[in-house]
This record gives sequence, structure tokens and C-alpha cells, in this order.
Amino acid sequence: MDAKDLLEEAIKAVKDIAEPDWKALALSKIAQVMAQVDRKQAEALLDDALKFVRQIRDQSWQLSVLLTVINAFATVAPDQAYQLAIDLPSETTQVLALTDIAERLVQTDKQTALRFLQEAERIASKISDEEGKAEALGAVAEAWALFDVDQALKVAERIRSVPEKATALAGIARILSDYDEALAKSVAEEAVKLVRQVRDREEKAMVVDELVEVFSKLDEKQAMVLADMSPFPERKAVALSVIAQSLAKKGETRGRELLHRAAEIARQIRDPDKQASAWRSVATTMALFDLEQALKWVREVHDPDWRDWTLGDISATIADKSINKALEIARQINDPEERSSALADIAIALAHSDLERAVLIVQKIPDTFYRIQALCELAQKVVSLVSQ
Repeated sequence: MDAKDLLEEAIKAVKDIAEPDWKALALSKIAQVMAQVDRKQAEALLDDALKFVRQIRDQSWQLSVLLTVINAFATVAPDQAYQLAIDLPSETTQVLALTDIAERLVQTDKQTALRFLQEAERIASKISDEEGKAEALGAVAEAWALFDVDQALKVAERIRSVPEKATALAGIARILSDYDEALAKSVAEEAVKLVRQVRDREEKAMVVDELVEVFSKLDEKQAMVLADMSPFPERKAVALSVIAQSLAKKGETRGRELLHRAAEIARQIRDPDKQASAWRSVATTMALFDLEQALKWVREVHDPDWRDWTLGDISATIADKSINKALEIARQINDPEERSSALADIAIALAHSDLERAVLIVQKIPDTFYRIQALCELAQKVVSLVSQ
């Protein structure tokens, strides 16, 4: 099957979705890939998606779905995406939408992306509400890091809220870590200084989480120090998992020790949901080192939903190593939606080596939305192969 065939199959499947919100999200996903094959059809799909968005009754969910549709419009019809963003109900939301569009366009249409980002900065600068302004400037600063690091840091400097400023600097450092590790480390260290000033435990934990991810690539010792700063045990266990995952990518086995330490922390967590969340992260990362141990830890998760989510993550994690084992684990998932998500991940992992078998797996996915998502991912892989 070529990309257009896969996308046409996805379009047909949309008819089986009853809810307007999921129809809109499915059409957006299809349109993003279709834009590389047939731009006019992609635009028509997004017009249909907008019609379904207007049928969503819950206003906050409607806004969330609309932002996804706007983001899809970015690569299909940028000017329409811009107009939809400007028409959003709050200035902060307008900025968030415009920065998302700019980030989507940076590789394909840098001039347009820059124009939208400059407009986002202009709007952010005039927001009167301090909390909204800090969030908007943070988004602008991170987006600028893709274009001009000096400008990104200047915008971050204007953020008055210490947690938001630290978050923005961590985001800039994350982007820099892909091409300038020395500068990334310098910016991240500034964020660390700020996070030590944060008193609110939840705000502190959120910034620490992001900084652990950044430093796990740049400086393992500093990442460990930050993990120990986490004010909640479940977040500390997850932070150790993030560091272990980074070590696994580098081919280092030391991550096992960190995961056993994280497991000890997980066992001491009293809240069942928080404990299950920690086990999910710890077990999934252990699958990179020792699948048998990972599956043993899954037994520590007693809630059926959390257990299904954990098995889904593990099956996706090992799909690159063993499709058959991944499928075996996915079949143990009781919830059809989560099993569908796992099968989609497995098919996507398989696509680069055996597209025909990947398509067969996708066609058996029970949940329509996840089947559509997988078809789109396979189509994207085909498009990418053709363009190489």
C-alpha cells in the first residue's frame, strides 16, 4: 500500500467514530500527513474537523481540540491557522497557539514561522494579567530558542514569576542540548539556581522534572542531585527512571542500579495512584535492561487500569527489539482502548522493517481512533522513505 491508500483507509474509518471531538482529532491527524500528498484534500479535511469542533459542548475540551486543529492547519494553510489563533478567546491562548504554529513551521517555512513568533511576542508583552503574561512569555522564550538563543534568553529574563522563568530556561536548555551542550548546561544551571528559590512544592517538582530530563543528557551527577531535590517520592522515582533511560540509550548498564533504588522508593509510597504511577515509569524503563524483572514489577501494580497502561508502555518499549514479545505482552492488556494504543505503537515500530506485517497489525486494532493514528504514522513513514 502507498501513503495515499493508507490515508484513504483512515478517512473511511472516521465514519465509524460517533463523537465529534474524536472525529475532529482523527481528521486533524490525517490532514497533517495528507498535506504532503494532496494539500487541497488536507485542507478540506481540516475544514470538516472545524465543523466537528463546533459541535463539542464542553468549552474547555472544545478549546483543547481546537488548538490541535489549528496546529494541523499550520502546515496546510498557515494563514488560516494564524487567523484561527488570533480569534481565540484569550491573549495567553493566542500566544500559545502562535508559538505552536511557529515551532511546527520552523523547518519548512522559517520566514512565516518567524513572523508568527514575533506577533506572539507582541501579544504576550501587552498582557496585563501577570500569571497569563508569565505563561505566554515562557512559551515565546522556548520558541525563540529554535531561531535565536540570545533573543530567547532576553524574553526569559522578562518573566517575573520565578517558577515560570525557571521552566522557560529549562525548556531553552532542552532545545540547546541537541546541538550546543556547553550552552545548554550553562542555561540549565541558571534554572537550577532559580528552582532553589521556589517554595511551592508542586511548582518546584514540575521544574525539577524538566531539569532532570535535561541534565540526564548533559551531566548525570547533576541530574542525580536534582532527582534528590524532588519534594515528592513518586516524582523522585520517575526522575531516577528518566536518568536510567538516558543511560540505556548510551549503552550503559548502571541504570539498573538506579531502577532498583527507584523500586524501593515506589514500595514506600502510600497513595495507591501515586505508587502505581511510579511503578509504571520504573517498570517500563527496566524493560530496556531486563524484561523479566520489568514484568515482575508490573505485578506490584494492583489497579487494573494502571496495570494495563504499564503493560502498554512496556510493549511499546520493547517493540524495536522483539515484535513477537511486544505482541504477546499487548495481548495481556484487558482494556480494548489501551490494547489498541499498544498495538499501534508496535505496528509503527515494525513499519521500517516490515511494512506489510505492520499494516496487518493495524487493520486488527479494535479502537477506531488508534487504528487511524497508526495508519497515519505508517503513511508518514512511506512518505519519508519516498522523499529520501
